[in-house]
Amino acid sequence: MKRRSLLSLAAAAGGAAALPARADTWPSKPVSIVVGFPPGTATDSIARLLADRLSQGMGQRFVVDNRSGQGGSIGAVFVARAAADGYTITVGASAPQAINPHIYPNLGYDPRVDFTPIAQLVQLPYVLVAGKHTGFTSIADVVAKAKKSPGEVTFATTGNGTTSQLLMAMLGREAGISLTHVPYRGTAQSVTDIVAGRVDLTFDTQIGTLPFIRDNRVVPLAVGTKARQPTLPQVPTTAEAGFPETQGGAWLGLLAPARLPQPIVETLAQNVAKALADSDLMRTIADIGAVVDYAGPAEFGATLRADYDRWGEIVRVTGTKID
Repeated sequence: MKRRSLLSLAAAAGGAAALPARADTWPSKPVSIVVGFPPGTATDSIARLLADRLSQGMGQRFVVDNRSGQGGSIGAVFVARAAADGYTITVGASAPQAINPHIYPNLGYDPRVDFTPIAQLVQLPYVLVAGKHTGFTSIADVVAKAKKSPGEVTFATTGNGTTSQLLMAMLGREAGISLTHVPYRGTAQSVTDIVAGRVDLTFDTQIGTLPFIRDNRVVPLAVGTKARQPTLPQVPTTAEAGFPETQGGAWLGLLAPARLPQPIVETLAQNVAKALADSDLMRTIADIGAVVDYAGPAEFGATLRADYDRWGEIVRVTGTKID
């Protein structure tokens, strides 16, 4: 975990102990954590770990509510329209917050104004994996096949406008190849079809793909990070494989409807920091393939705005559209 994150966690976790008790105010009933993706996805996995820790630490139940669809935007619009009372929050991802607004018309929310940033939680490294039926062992194999038979190589994603689709679009642009997109509603379904030989590739989260890699059911070709991942030390980065522009991942963060009262923002942010500073939870998150990267409300808000602009430019240059 980055030094910035360690220092932020230590400071914020210490502040949580100094907060006055709020048992008679907030939360006085269960809190709904909306997840815009299906059970079993990276966002869902992290949300459930966080919900469990917050329930233990705050004396009130935090319950995950899956509202999947439209690349996470179904859940996002639900939260954007909810009351700003702290009882409906979301573990949001960079796709619905920074990518989808550039792809889908009339989403029903503006991520820049319709949410209150509370805390960045983790970074999600992405891994390019292939079905064993393909015989691919490297990105070079994919490129060779795609150039020989344009459009014949298929790739699965967790939906239109998601990080996985954009990473594949970046690879297609950088390698000069044409690939066929097959969108799914979540990682479990897409990787299952890759294992079954119905789709060739996916560029998905390490959380979603790691169990299949460890069971030798798919072949990891590259990671989309700047450095190799401790969980997959033998797998090269996309830059090492010759495609440095095909790089990126996703973050997950806690958000609420706009104009959430500041005392609730501070309470949530500090209790999240305390939860993420727990060494057992850190190990659990690392083992499933994510990286704890806490940031408080102001810094997380800056990340949201920067990523909105960055992914908008990537959508533009790759020509990514809804399939």
